[in-house]
Amino acid sequence: MPAPRFDHLHTYDELTAALDTLATAHPELMTLEPVGMSHEGRTIWLATVTNPATGSHDEKPAVFVEANIHATEITASTAALHLLHHLTTAYGTDPAVTRALDTRTFYVIPRVNPDGVELALADDPIHLRSSTRIYPRPDQQPGLVERDADGDGRVLWMRIKDPDGAWIVHPDEPRLMIPCPFDDVGDGPYYRLVPEGVVHEFDADRVPIARRHQGLDLNRNFPQEWLPEGSQRGAGEYPTSEPEVRAVVEAVSARPNIGVYFAHHTFAGVILRPYGGHADDHFPTTDLVMYKTMGRRATEITGYETASVFHEFKYDPKSSITGCGDEWAYDYLGIFGWTTEFWSPLRAAGIEHKYIEWYDDHPVADDLALLAWNDDVLDGEGFVDWYEFDHPQLGPVELGGWDTFRTWTNPPAALMEAEIAPHSTWAVAQALALPELAMHDLRCTRLGDDAYLIRAVVKNVGWLPTNVTKKALERKAVRPVEVTIECGDGVELVGGRATIELTQLPGRARARTMMAVHDGVVDPSTERAFAEWVVRGPNGATVSVVARHSRAGVARAKVELA
Repeated sequence: MPAPRFDHLHTYDELTAALDTLATAHPELMTLEPVGMSHEGRTIWLATVTNPATGSHDEKPAVFVEANIHATEITASTAALHLLHHLTTAYGTDPAVTRALDTRTFYVIPRVNPDGVELALADDPIHLRSSTRIYPRPDQQPGLVERDADGDGRVLWMRIKDPDGAWIVHPDEPRLMIPCPFDDVGDGPYYRLVPEGVVHEFDADRVPIARRHQGLDLNRNFPQEWLPEGSQRGAGEYPTSEPEVRAVVEAVSARPNIGVYFAHHTFAGVILRPYGGHADDHFPTTDLVMYKTMGRRATEITGYETASVFHEFKYDPKSSITGCGDEWAYDYLGIFGWTTEFWSPLRAAGIEHKYIEWYDDHPVADDLALLAWNDDVLDGEGFVDWYEFDHPQLGPVELGGWDTFRTWTNPPAALMEAEIAPHSTWAVAQALALPELAMHDLRCTRLGDDAYLIRAVVKNVGWLPTNVTKKALERKAVRPVEVTIECGDGVELVGGRATIELTQLPGRARARTMMAVHDGVVDPSTERAFAEWVVRGPNGATVSVVARHSRAGVARAKVELA
């Protein structure tokens, strides 16, 4: 079977075919099912990957991945496809993948927003934030609408000579446009720098940037602290108003075994964690410790730093982002949520920067370094030299600049696979951190005649606690471990309830949260709990015990009355 391409931005048909090929080649590990339909009627696919020979997918702790909710961030889909390929082809040879699929499940939606991607990859591309549905108003507002003006299949930039423009050409690098300095002496020439596009309702005196009438942002439509349009742009009429987001929310809610939620985006070269609207002291203390501990491991594997959205990734220091998928997963369900922003051209060019702030203010030397990187590493393919174009409305302009879609929003094709591959390893590592129920001991003690005491000791052999987060307990989103005795023929339960509710069991992460040694005990066996029953039955009969936890899986054992 040929491997899927990981140097490519897949159309909907290409992605669907690649998923079908993987599922057909590995039916023993991967299944594919629809979980919803997009606004335009395209199927939203969910892949389930596990080893069913070791247990049903819904009886194992699980990782969930949703990718490509934003239309132009198509590398996210390629990364999800890479994860599926990695899981299905490395099983049996890679010990980490093998253990993960024997004991865990992966649920992956490789493309949440197929409609927007089809526009981005069209011959006449249109770059939207998210959905193609008309919102928030039915008419296109006046002004410049970003799109391919000269029909070459690219959306570049336009520089327009204008004595009132705020940009000038760099004195030593004619390709580079720089902001006019505040102590400029008025030599010019001056330019306006705007996206390539056409003007709706042209006005020769004033050309604003038009807000599209397709203005949804699907990653503001989740229920977590959702805000209406007047307070947060693109959030929709109400939480989960959009079918794509509703499909994700329903898919996660229907799978209570999920303990980790990944949202795949581009671009910044960082792994983000909640919150967007709250400082870190809003977390339960242990959850923040776990986020930071797992984040350090993510950095070791991927090279990406982990960062708080609130403290390190705000578009405006006085504004907050809400209604996002990973925050809904954490704040409502109490499962760890991460957003991966794949790719950073700045880091690729060797530029030290702090994510958002760089775009507000940075030295011209950084722009020169980026151009040098383009020339040396990309063979000049990322930046288009300025060329004249007779715009049908604006007259003589020049088109050129960065091919943003294929160089900034997404990594150049030759660099894509190396960028995304480590994140498949990180997803497996995160899966192995999940809680895992096991039967520590199941024994039978004869009490006399045909009466027996059955004692079951269950344990959590995973790293995280069975509840996964403290937030889950605050939200009452998860039940404790339950242990059920199942009596065989001729066996009667005479003491105890058939199902006994125990408690939440910590995992090996308890070593990270032990703040002090108390009475000389550094690692008490709190990861274990027991249940007991009295049964009557003939010698040689058997009873079964099943331990269950929605997020830690199922453990089964049998014991003979003897």
